[in-house]
Amino acid sequence: MQQTEKYWNLINRIVLVAIIIMAGVGVVLAFTPKVRQMQEYQQTYDSLQQRIEITVDAEEELINKQRRFKTDPDFVEKVAHEVGYARTNETIFHFPEETGSY
Repeated sequence: MQQTEKYWNLINRIVLVAIIIMAGVGVVLAFTPKVRQMQEYQQTYDSLQQRIEITVDAEEELINKQRRFKTDPDFVEKVAHEVGYARTNETIFHFPEETGSY
């Protein structure tokens, strides 16, 4: 009688361990797609956050230039010269860039 009881205890323990292992594997398999999806969302969030930072920096630069256009006549003249405008008594010289192919 004790021999069969030992076998049943062993079988019960093996079945219990197998059930616990299967439950653990089931939980891992159930959450793996969600973890992967969360990682994708985090990557998207990071890239969008980076684009926001770039846009905010560009906006600040444009606001600064706009303020300088309103208040700094030297800046306005410099920008006008950069785009090719000149005063009536000024002469603009354009020099070709050296290509280094001598």
